Amino acid sequence: MKAQDIMTREVVTVRLKTSVREIAALMMEKNISGVPVVSDDGTIVGMVSEGDLLHRAEVGTERKHKWWFRLFADSDTAAVEYAKAHGLSAGDVMSRYVISVRDEADLRDVADILDSHRIKRVPVLHDGRLVGIISRRDLVRALSQVQAASADVKVDNAALHRALSDRFRSHSWLSDAYVNVTVNDGVVELWGFVVSADQHRALRILVEETPGVMRVEDKLTIAGPLRGI
Repeated sequence: MKAQDIMTREVVTVRLKTSVREIAALMMEKNISGVPVVSDDGTIVGMVSEGDLLHRAEVGTERKHKWWFRLFADSDTAAVEYAKAHGLSAGDVMSRYVISVRDEADLRDVADILDSHRIKRVPVLHDGRLVGIISRRDLVRALSQVQAASADVKVDNAALHRALSDRFRSHSWLSDAYVNVTVNDGVVELWGFVVSADQHRALRILVEETPGVMRVEDKLTIAGPLRGI
C-alpha cells in the first residue's frame, strides 16, 4: 500500500498569522494533535503540534530553569523556548523543519519515519504541494481494515515444507540449525531448540501466518545460546 491509499485528503491547515488560541481551539474541535501551516500559495512552511503548545505562559506551563541554565544554555535554545511560550501566532510557535513523504511512498517507509522521528503525523506531498496527511491512527485504521487471510488455503506437504524452510532462512533473527519441522495436511509440528523466548514467539508467529498452515504443534525447547553443540 502507498501513502495516498490511506492518507486523510481533507487536511485541516492554518496560516502563519493564525493565532495560537485559534489553533488550540481548532485542534480541540477537530480532535487532531497537529496542523500544517501553509503560506498564501498553499506551500507548507511549518507544523504546529501539541508539543509546540505544551509549555505556555498563559496556563503556567512555561519552562522554569535553574539559575545555571542561563550560564550554560545555548542562547538560541533559550530564545526558541521563549517564543514557544509567548508567541501569538502560528509563525511564532511552529516547527519550521517539516518532515514529509511523497504520495507514492510505501507505508513501510511512512511507518519508519513516524517511528524514527517520534512524530504522530506526517504531511503527504505531490510535486511539492500538500495533498494529505497521515497519522499513526491512519496506519492503525488500515490494519483494522485488512482482510484476514483465508485459513482454508490448501498447500501440499512438500510445498509447505519448502515455503517454511525458505522463510526460516530469510530472517536473520532466527537460528534455525536446531529447529526441525514436519508437515502433515496443514498441521506443522515444531521441535528442537531455540535460544530465547522472543525467538520462540516470533518463530511460532512466522509459522502461523504462512499460507497453508492450519495448526501448529509447538514442541520447541528454549535452550539459551547454543554454543559448542
